[in-house]
Amino acid sequence: MVSEAIIRHIESGSLREGDRLPSEGDLAVSHGVSVGTVQKALVQLVHSGLITREQGRGTFVSGSRVAPADVRYLRFRDADGNDLPSYVHARSVKRLKRKGPWSEFLGGDGFVRIERVISVGGRFDLYSEFWLREEDFAELGGVDRAALEKNLRELVAQRLSLPTLRVDQWIQFGKLPAAAANELNIDPNEPGFIMELRGYTLRNRPLYYQSIYSGPFSERLVITRENAQ
Repeated sequence: MVSEAIIRHIESGSLREGDRLPSEGDLAVSHGVSVGTVQKALVQLVHSGLITREQGRGTFVSGSRVAPADVRYLRFRDADGNDLPSYVHARSVKRLKRKGPWSEFLGGDGFVRIERVISVGGRFDLYSEFWLREEDFAELGGVDRAALEKNLRELVAQRLSLPTLRVDQWIQFGKLPAAAANELNIDPNEPGFIMELRGYTLRNRPLYYQSIYSGPFSERLVITRENAQ
């Protein structure tokens, strides 16, 4: 409730970049919850990149543009059946030679991994790793944070003229990689949600590999199988 209220204020413009949020005590009183509950909500929003906390100064709306992400294939709904908005925060972009399921699918020797955290309605986070061949990423040209926080498949389609024509999707529950468990702040020994996506473009060429991770969630998950852009 606290997270959703803050997000609504940011979306509506009543809270803007750089604005200071009320104190934890004031938020607790206004929402009728404990200070501990408010602290948990704020930690979640900080982790998602929507707000920042500065020691001795307070909590502020971050510089990231807050807008629902275009996550067509993975949607969550609340108990009333309403779609929960998703907000993307880009974590890092790294060039790697490391092998894994992405290299087996994409082929080649060099890869670029785009790490992102997706906040689902301020309730919980998803951790995403989006892999491209190094040469394909280089062809994108300069990519700023704003571009990385939008639909990556559309970015590839627009700049490289490589549309996603087919996506294979798998879901399982198992032990999360250490990086995902750490990013989501969950017990690495507990099973979590794992989704693997493999995107193909023209002539059935492998285009991207994506993995999405999450801890337990109670919201309803709707998965759309896409065969075309």
